[in-house]
Amino acid sequence: MTNFNVINPYPFVYHFRDPQGVCFSIIKGAKKSLVVDCGYGIFNIREIIEKYIDTPYDVICTHGHMDHSSGAFWFDKVYIPLLDEELYIKHNGVEKRTKNVIDAEKKGLIDESFDKEKYINMPLANYELINNGTIFDLGDMTVEVIPMEGHTKGSIGLFIKEHKLLFTGDAAISMIWMFLEESTDKETYINMLKRVMKIDFTHYITGHLMTVFEKEIFNHYLEVALEATPQNSERVTFQNFERPNTFQYTKKFGDLNIGICYQEPKE
Repeated sequence: MTNFNVINPYPFVYHFRDPQGVCFSIIKGAKKSLVVDCGYGIFNIREIIEKYIDTPYDVICTHGHMDHSSGAFWFDKVYIPLLDEELYIKHNGVEKRTKNVIDAEKKGLIDESFDKEKYINMPLANYELINNGTIFDLGDMTVEVIPMEGHTKGSIGLFIKEHKLLFTGDAAISMIWMFLEESTDKETYINMLKRVMKIDFTHYITGHLMTVFEKEIFNHYLEVALEATPQNSERVTFQNFERPNTFQYTKKFGDLNIGICYQEPKE
């Protein structure tokens, strides 16, 4: 498993980070398992996943962005959040796949043996839309789909009630991107954090870091979002993600840097 990092923080969880810096996870149940996100698709993560589980499994994308959904074609079917359907389709088209290849080439992750044309023109993977409140019964635990709008309008989290564990994807993360066209406004994100904090979880896992965080970190996310204004934030831009009136506010909490990138006014 060259260039893939993996941790096993719970007996039933394997959490991976691929060479392009995005994470995916396995929630391993007694009778069924779940795969959370599927990366850019440059690498065959299906081969990796099936080395760790021997049960039937479903694949769920926490949102429609290419770094979490473009690997969908490796699987027979994936679940996509209802409100991110258009985003999923857009991020699995030729334009986005071409950018994925360019990124992989710059990082030296692919060579001439990689079939770029096949990858770029891969048809949209089979998918089924999933609603908030859906519950997956894995035999010895249940996983509930919860709305976590903000980063994208359809972003979801996955909550394991029996273990008080939440998977947030990019919906709650140390540097949240809220300036994108598909993002909500900052107030909607703040209300989401307040609502999710009422759920009885103690720890959570995000979509880009190899760390299990304690719930109290959500307080830092909320504090940063409430404090951020154009007056105390830095005006920023990102290559390939240029948007007007984009600001970044960051605050340090011990060893953690927590930030928010947002657009104000939101278009």
